[in-house]
Amino acid sequence: MAFLALISAFPPLSTVLYIPALPQMVKALDTTQTSVNMTLSMFFLFYSVGLLFWGPLSEKFGRKPILLSGLTIYVFASVFCAFSQNVEQLIAGRIVQALGGSAGTVVATAIVKDLYSGREREKVMAIIMSMVIIAPMVAPVLGALLLKYTSWRTIFLMLAAIGVAALLRSMIFQETLSGKFTGSVIGSWCRLFVVLKNPGFSSLLLIFSLAPVALMAFLASASYIYIDGFGLTEGQFSLFFAFNATCAMVGPTIYMRMRRHIKPKMIITGCFILMAVCGIVVSVAVGMQVTLHPPRRSQRALLTHWAPLSCVWRQNDAKVVGA
Repeated sequence: MAFLALISAFPPLSTVLYIPALPQMVKALDTTQTSVNMTLSMFFLFYSVGLLFWGPLSEKFGRKPILLSGLTIYVFASVFCAFSQNVEQLIAGRIVQALGGSAGTVVATAIVKDLYSGREREKVMAIIMSMVIIAPMVAPVLGALLLKYTSWRTIFLMLAAIGVAALLRSMIFQETLSGKFTGSVIGSWCRLFVVLKNPGFSSLLLIFSLAPVALMAFLASASYIYIDGFGLTEGQFSLFFAFNATCAMVGPTIYMRMRRHIKPKMIITGCFILMAVCGIVVSVAVGMQVTLHPPRRSQRALLTHWAPLSCVWRQNDAKVVGA
C-alpha cells in the first residue's frame, strides 16, 4: 500500500515541493510571475490529459509496462527541468513531467480496482489518499530546506531521485491485470467523448471541478503573497502550508466515519455549504484584518480558514475515487 501511495503522490510532490521557490525562480529566470505560474497551470492541464491517455493503454498492455514507461518519462523530464535555461524550457519540461507522472496515478487506481471491490475498495482508496496527504505536509518543508542551502534546480533533481526510487520498485512489481482489453485503444479514447455526453456524469464532473478551482488559485499565488507580500521566509511559508495539509489529512477519515450514519449525498451537500460559508468568512476576516492591522497579522487568519476547506476537498475526492 505504501508503494501505491508513492506513485499516487507524484502530483502533490511535483507541485508543492517547489512552490516556496516560485519567487526565487522569477528572479533567477528573469521572467514574470505569470510565466512562472504557467509551470503550474500547464502541469495540471497535461496531468489531466495524461490520465485520459494512459487509462486505456493500461487496460490494453497491462499495468506494469505503463507504469515503467510513465516513470521513465517523469525522471528524464525532471532532470530537464533542473537544467532549464529559461522559463519556456521549464514549461516544456513540466508538460512532459506531468504526462509521465500521471501514469502513476492511473496505475495506482487501476491496481486498487484489480485487487479490491465494493466497500473494501473505497476503504483502501481512502487509506491511500490519507497517506498521499503526507506529501504536501513534508514537501514544502523539504523544498524550503533545499532552498536554504541550494537553489530551485536541486528541487527538480530531488523529484528525479524520487522518480528513480519509484521506478526501481516498479521493476519488481507483479502484474495485477488478469484479462487485457482486446479492443482498439483508439476506440477506447473515442468512448471518452461518449461518456461526456451523459448529463449525469457531466454535471457531477462540473460540480466537483468547482471546488479545486480555489485551491489552484491559492497554490499559484500563495508563495508570492506570503513571501513577497507578508515578508515570510521560505521556511516559515512552508510551515503554514504544511498546516493546511495536516488538516486535509483528516478528510478521508472523517468521511469514512460519517458515511456509516449519513448518506453520501447529504455529506457532499453539507460540504459544499461549508465551503461557501468558509469562503465568505475568509474574505471578510482577511479584509477586516488588512484594514485594521498590518499584513503580518492577516496571514494567520487566511491560513487558519483555508485549513477546513482543504479537509472538505479531500473528503470529496475520497468519495469520487472510491465509488
